[in-house]
Amino acid sequence: MNLSRRLLKVLCAIVELYIRSGGPVASRDVARVSGLGLSSATIRNIMSELEESGYLSRPHASAGTVPSDRTLRLYVDTVSSGCRLSPATQRKVADRMQAVRRELVEDFAWVARLTADVTQEAGLAVRPFGNGRFLEAVSLVAMEGSRVLGLVVTADGTVEKRLLTLDHELTRDRLHEIANYLSSEFRGLNLDEVTAAVQSSADGRLEDSRDALEQQAFEIIRSLVPQIDPRVEVQVAGTDHLLQTDDFTEIKRVRSLFATLDDEQRIVREIRKALARGSTQVIIGRESALTASGELGMVTTLFYRNGERAGALGVVGPRRMDYRRIVPIVEFIGDSLTKMLQEPGAMHG
Repeated sequence: MNLSRRLLKVLCAIVELYIRSGGPVASRDVARVSGLGLSSATIRNIMSELEESGYLSRPHASAGTVPSDRTLRLYVDTVSSGCRLSPATQRKVADRMQAVRRELVEDFAWVARLTADVTQEAGLAVRPFGNGRFLEAVSLVAMEGSRVLGLVVTADGTVEKRLLTLDHELTRDRLHEIANYLSSEFRGLNLDEVTAAVQSSADGRLEDSRDALEQQAFEIIRSLVPQIDPRVEVQVAGTDHLLQTDDFTEIKRVRSLFATLDDEQRIVREIRKALARGSTQVIIGRESALTASGELGMVTTLFYRNGERAGALGVVGPRRMDYRRIVPIVEFIGDSLTKMLQEPGAMHG
């Protein structure tokens, strides 16, 4: 069915009423807000036609209609696409970011919390998100005796911390020298490449040719890198925003929401699948197994460092969330994170 301009305008009016109310939409309300000058009877006939074509559904025979996933997709791709934040809203969000931001190395949870608070939905933040993890720096902190806290910072901002026990105690100055050597030697290498280089160094003849600094450095990196956990960090915040709405009053739907947000592997898998199509994506209802069971919607976008994917952020909310408002907010936060990651020292605490 090819939609005329009039039919599209009726659909958009239905979607916007549905977003505001969360319930079935009556023809008289569409006639009042559509601006087409059509009677309720004419609108009712149009709605019946749209229902037969799969754009609308009726929860009960005597009730009004609600838009299908297909209609919400059409709305997002046509009406919502290209929406931009007003300068005033940009300043408001930017001020909030500056007020709550932390160094991305030490604290990534604030990204999810900020996104949740600004949108009033559940916020998500995921990292890393590139095709590989590249070493940015190594830091070594002296602990008690021969124990050392080793930190490996990767280019996506992740910090892996491991407590190592060395064969002998090293001074703070010596640990600093070793950390600088390792950062210089391995910066820019994928962690798999670092592991391969460390394994090849196990040849005793190579060890004999190194000075004491190099030998101590390889002893430490050999213990540190194989222990790095490749799991992706997922932060979720703001579920209380959703529980305060009428969309989540039924216990079955609340359980479905928590089951969705607790399944971190599925969150990462579905976001990766969606963002393979572009840097900002909207997922609606049954378009994804992640959002289908809870009748949810998701908006997600990427942020970058040096042109490479560093992570993703977004929101999860009811299927009827206000996409026109939320999509540009999520994109603005993503763009702002990308700018932060270009700042000197952004990857180091």
